[in-house]
Amino acid sequence: MFLGFMKRLLLNERMEAKRRTIKEVVPGEVIDVGKDTITISCHFPKFEEGDVVGYIKRQREVEPLGTVIAGGKIITLKTYRPPIGLTESHRLNLCEAEVLVGYDLQLELIRKIRERELSEYDNRVIKLLFGNVNHFRLNKKTLTNKRSIDGKFQLDNSQIDVIESILGLEDGEVLLVIGPPGTGKTEVIAKAAFEIFRNGGRVLITSHTNRAVDNAIEKLPVEYTLRVGRPEKLLRRVRLYSLSYKARTALGDKLRNLEKRIEDLRRWLKELYTQRDEWYKIGLKNKALQLKSKIDKLRDELKICFEERNNMLKEESTKLVKEAKIIGSTLIKSQLPPLNNEYFDIALIDECSQASITLAMLGMIKARKWVLIGDHKQLLPIFNTLNIREKRVQKALSAFCYMLEKYKSRTLWLRWHYRSHKDIIGFSQRYIYNGQINPVKECENIKLKIKKVPENMAFLDPNKPVIFLDVDGAEIIERDGSRSNFAEIETVKRIVDALKRAGIKSKAIGVITPFRAQRNRIKESIKDECIEVNTVDSFQGREKDIIIFSVTSTNDLSFVEDENRLNVAFTRARKKLIVVGKLNPILKWNGLLSRFILYAGERDGVYSFDIKAKRCSNKPKNKSVYAKT
Repeated sequence: MFLGFMKRLLLNERMEAKRRTIKEVVPGEVIDVGKDTITISCHFPKFEEGDVVGYIKRQREVEPLGTVIAGGKIITLKTYRPPIGLTESHRLNLCEAEVLVGYDLQLELIRKIRERELSEYDNRVIKLLFGNVNHFRLNKKTLTNKRSIDGKFQLDNSQIDVIESILGLEDGEVLLVIGPPGTGKTEVIAKAAFEIFRNGGRVLITSHTNRAVDNAIEKLPVEYTLRVGRPEKLLRRVRLYSLSYKARTALGDKLRNLEKRIEDLRRWLKELYTQRDEWYKIGLKNKALQLKSKIDKLRDELKICFEERNNMLKEESTKLVKEAKIIGSTLIKSQLPPLNNEYFDIALIDECSQASITLAMLGMIKARKWVLIGDHKQLLPIFNTLNIREKRVQKALSAFCYMLEKYKSRTLWLRWHYRSHKDIIGFSQRYIYNGQINPVKECENIKLKIKKVPENMAFLDPNKPVIFLDVDGAEIIERDGSRSNFAEIETVKRIVDALKRAGIKSKAIGVITPFRAQRNRIKESIKDECIEVNTVDSFQGREKDIIIFSVTSTNDLSFVEDENRLNVAFTRARKKLIVVGKLNPILKWNGLLSRFILYAGERDGVYSFDIKAKRCSNKPKNKSVYAKT
């Protein structure tokens, strides 16, 4: 029953993703078709190493072609299967296809489960997820060096407990790690991977997002670690780890000289084609035909050069993958060339709460034991095609939440928070995590440094890290159903301007809202590309010194009041959290936001902001905000 539901859901999601994909196409022409590669000339450069590319067939269906191993205007793909029907000079429309391939991989996995076409690795995971595996108590292997990889700090007791439990896992065993914001889960992942490598094991670090993988990878020794993915999608500081960078560095001048020869041949061919066309136009057909042998000779040499370059890149990439002891990739990329035939001793899957069961399985079937790291109080898997009734099952579709229910005895917490001021994390500590985490003493000193508190902006006082700003605005429902609120947009703009005048750098400021329309209008108003403005769903895993959260809604607060979504938004701030909204409707709704207002009131952090008068007051009309909770 579950597999049937997931199949229908994935097919619907794929259809929706396809509609978006085929809106952006790149015309191309096939230059060369090899045994497992294809080279295509694109009308303009769009695809780079690591991209998954498909082409649009009849009936507007997208056929995945392969993964780019050489990008630019001339791209070479490592194909997934022989490209039937594609020959030299074949014209086609190309598109990015990674999202669609991700759905195809999950659908194929469901088919294999139903038809019992499972490998040894598949069977282990199926038994763990859908069977009854009796796990005994967690075994631990003593960690001799209890400092971080760079040696800068001592790991805390909960971090050591998690790492020693990871090192003690046997084949077929799973460990679930609850890592609330700021508790050092990235340090734990990196340290565990390093210790497993030192003990002779091979590790896959994976997640549904590139950023989560990059954060762990950058802490590891570059000589033993490989990052598979498109370089442009990776954090700049981890590109030294990337497969394409390492392959090109290893091939050095040999590859550079060959690619220069390819560019020269292409330029000469273009000149000959232009000259031939000119002679045809003025009636010199015989002269044009005389160029045929030159053109054919250059085309043959170009084809040989392409084949040589493709083989060089393919062989070097294969060598690097085989030699790497720690590999980082997204869950989808772990199933695609060059990792499709690679297996590992252990898979460490980060941000697993946001991965569906079938998506997480793509990474799990690559290994013999598994560590799922997540937070059931942060964002869950996003499915755009779930109807209102089905959204109630969203939590059950999360791989992490599902496994938490099934294997409670295999669960450990990271318990000490290091990122934010104690009052910022204190709200989630009390109302979200029920006291399961605690800020370290140093969190008391995490405060905003500001030249001077701007006039009429008393709420920017660094000694008040948690603020609710009451703004008399009203929501507007846009055509697409999203919401905006012009009073809050203007308030956010004035806060940002005041912060910048006070010496705060733009990159230290983040603006979050639950609604796309509000996000877009705030961006237009602020006009500062260095300030990250985004929806909650796009901000998980990010952090800023200052977070401004625009509630936007003033009537139906059900979407805004989602516990997981609010928890993500509030825990992105390190030094100051400012929530902008209309106080009375929030108090009447009596949800989590009203508790936040009371929490801020306890700390003398509730203000009213008069847009017309351009001033604030910390004496709102509703005195109940100062009630103790």
